[in-house]
Parts: sequence; structure tokens; C-alpha cells
Amino acid sequence: MWRILARSVIGSSHRRFEIGCQDSCYTHRMSVGDDECLIVACADGAGSAAEAALGATTACQVFCSRARAALSGTLRVADLDHAHMLGWYREVREELVDVAARRDIGSRDLACTLLTAVLTRDVAVFAQVGDGVIIAGTDGAYRSITWPSSGEYANETTFITADTFDKDFECVRLQGPVSDVALLTDGLQRLALSYANRSVHAPFFAPMFRALLAADIPDALGEELERFLDSPAVNERTDDDKTLVLASWDHSNDNPTCL
Repeated sequence: MWRILARSVIGSSHRRFEIGCQDSCYTHRMSVGDDECLIVACADGAGSAAEAALGATTACQVFCSRARAALSGTLRVADLDHAHMLGWYREVREELVDVAARRDIGSRDLACTLLTAVLTRDVAVFAQVGDGVIIAGTDGAYRSITWPSSGEYANETTFITADTFDKDFECVRLQGPVSDVALLTDGLQRLALSYANRSVHAPFFAPMFRALLAADIPDALGEELERFLDSPAVNERTDDDKTLVLASWDHSNDNPTCL
């Protein structure tokens, strides 16, 4: 079974200027045929967007809802591909446009990035628009599935509300067991990544995955994760909102093969 821990924490600059957290994350676990499936979404609302928090929350909710509905029917995770994931992202954008119209604001006021994953034990499908990063690992070896997307200028990225977001849409499918997965918004990039050699900073992730697997009640680690993400050591490196979603496959519940 999948063990899950997910938190979004306000950045110190947002607290200083009395701006709420503009990140969001959602997870949903369900059975799809004989497989346990995990659906994950996290989003970072654009700092310049008037309703950034609403945009991020809506994007995560809509993606998870569309994926859950499709996988409750005849679709299986083994069937997922680039076209399915892009279709769900387009539905997310359509919903954001509709929400903006109902609130009489521009869709740019709901601008956000979106990182997602749909996982079983043997198949993982990831997608991303904008910055942030998705990490996957097996046996303590971690690699970036996506790399933060940036535009022509510093601190520029693509948001799902853009008319042409699909030009920067990334989708990666992994076949075979993946033990650990992490999705994080750009507030944690400098702690989680080694930019010099474009690699993952394993010491950032390894202790957290170990703790997640060792915990009797994984969600009980939530307050501890929040304290870490809002700690002086982290805030010295980044003053932005921070979202971290961790998922680990618990091998202790695997059924032994009978010969």
C-alpha cells in the first residue's frame, strides 16, 4: 500500500506581508481493478495573481476529481498516456476559466503551476506545467522525473491558465516498481536539487522517506513536517510558500508469492 504525507506551508515573506499561503496539494487513494492507485496534485499560485490560492486549490481539486472519475470507470492506470493526462490538464484550465468568468475576473488572476502523479505499484504517470519538480526513487536512489520549467527571464514560468500551456506540458510514464515519489513546488527547489549537475540532493529526501515508512500512523508526521518546512534552517534558504508531497510503497503489506 502507499503511505502518503502532504503539506503546504506559508512562506516567511507571505507571512511578513500578511499574504496567505498560495500553494495547495491534494491526494486520493483508491482501488482500480486489483491495484491500489494513488492520485496526487500540487500547485503553486502565481505571486502576481489576485486569486492565486483559489487557482491552486481549484487546479488540484479538479485534476484529482477528473482522474478519480475516469479511473472509477473502465480506464486503468496501465492505459494512461500523454493524451489522457493532457486532456485532464485542459479540463483543469477550462474550469479555471469558468471560475474566473463567474467571479468576473480574468483567468490570469487564478494563474498557477500544476504537478501531478497517478501511481500504482507497477506503473507511474507524471505530468507538469510550470516550475517545481517531481522526484522518483527506488532503493534509495533518486532522480528527477521533471526539471523546473523557466521562461526567458528569471523567475518566469508557464501557468496552466496560459492559452498555450500545452507547449510546455511534460508527461513521463514509468513502467516498473517505484518505491518513493515526491512532488514539490518551487519554494523547495534550492534545498532539494543540485543545479550544478542537475541532480537530486538525496540527503534532503532519504530521512523523510525512512520516517514515513517507519511511522505507525503516517499522517501523524504532518505536524513534524510542517515544523521542518517552517523552520529557520529552511526559511534562511527560501522565503516562498512550500509544498511537499511524499509517497512511499510499504513493502511489508505485499503478499508473498505462493509457488
